[in-house]
Amino acid sequence: MERGKAAGSTSLLSKKVNIVGEIQGNEDLHVEGRFKGSIKITGNIFVGPTGVVEADVEANNITIQGKINGNILARQQLEIQSAGELIGDCSAQSIDIKEGAIFEGRSQMLRPKTSLASTQSGTKGHPK
Repeated sequence: MERGKAAGSTSLLSKKVNIVGEIQGNEDLHVEGRFKGSIKITGNIFVGPTGVVEADVEANNITIQGKINGNILARQQLEIQSAGELIGDCSAQSIDIKEGAIFEGRSQMLRPKTSLASTQSGTKGHPK
């Protein structure tokens, strides 16, 4: 959990809930039910063992124990645990796929963001 977040700032989609639509927000999200649509949050997403997500997903950290069918952008880490399943492309700074997990798609490693000053200092003196 990130520092600066209020205690209890995790939204829960429970086992018996099915939602179709769009989720956006600044909290963490725990999915145990079914969701179809799109998810874009600034927090973390945890898809539990009973969770089924049919959506493009964007979050800081994404942990999958259930199933995601869609493309993923994890600004930091993606973890597919041994019972997890991802069908879709993923982009993340760190990707951890445990033994037994299912992953069908393409992966792309993101570079950590660097400051503008360090980027510019590396280009001085080079012809364009």
